[in-house]
Amino acid sequence: MLSELQQMDFEALKRFVELCEAYKLRYYAIGGTLLGAVRHKGFIPWDDDVDIAMPRKDYDKLISLVKSGKVQNCLGEDYRIECWQAGDNIQSYFAKMSSGKAEIYEEVLEDSSLRKGYLMDIIPLDGTPDGTFLRKLYYGRVLWLRFLCGAANVHTGISASRPRWEQRVLRLVKAMRFYRFLEIKKIYRRMERLFRKRDAETTRFAGTIMGAYKTREIVPKEYFGDTYDECSLWDFEGIQVRGPKQWDAYLTHIYGDYMTLPPESERKTHYQKEIRPIK
Repeated sequence: MLSELQQMDFEALKRFVELCEAYKLRYYAIGGTLLGAVRHKGFIPWDDDVDIAMPRKDYDKLISLVKSGKVQNCLGEDYRIECWQAGDNIQSYFAKMSSGKAEIYEEVLEDSSLRKGYLMDIIPLDGTPDGTFLRKLYYGRVLWLRFLCGAANVHTGISASRPRWEQRVLRLVKAMRFYRFLEIKKIYRRMERLFRKRDAETTRFAGTIMGAYKTREIVPKEYFGDTYDECSLWDFEGIQVRGPKQWDAYLTHIYGDYMTLPPESERKTHYQKEIRPIK
């Protein structure tokens, strides 16, 4: 079943790359997608989604294209990009790409049909404070806002990928129904104001702090190149995708010895092994 999901992921990635080329949008394969491109020339065998970063200016252009309907004209009925700015009911600050042909559902601790799964994460690449102390304060604010997002969406299920302590706290939030006092779009707007304070084109450090690895995804900006027009190019299942210019430094920072396969117990997927066709 995973191979079927990966085929859907691949078609979504292919359409996304075509969209970026058509509108001259900069992007990078990051996380497991970049690691798969480097180590496997395609998907990591147990991976089941695509990870993309976009410099904030390009991400903003993408969101504007989504809101105008131009993205949907390009993607057709088979795929769509969802974001909260366009009024989509999505449990995510950043944009995601979904299938118009089938539904998948995220692995959650409680059975829930409300936590929809997605084929691609499209995460804005933002700058951070240059000083060590200010950067740590920034991290604290972002991690608090990330927790509030999880608390606001807890009624849709608790992700099985969260750390055990977060799962326990979120269970309490759900039991006490604290999520009723949190408005998710207000939290997203607070994030917007925080992330936009620094220009990712000029800061010393930048990254996708809203990604799965949180603060570990903040790296020296030079890993992405002196300008975001620079990149490395990789074969991914027969198509060419962009990666950070200093890809080895980036992957080593995230994964350590990234060419060594992890033990089987750590080879985790995101989604339930069920794909439901949309009637």
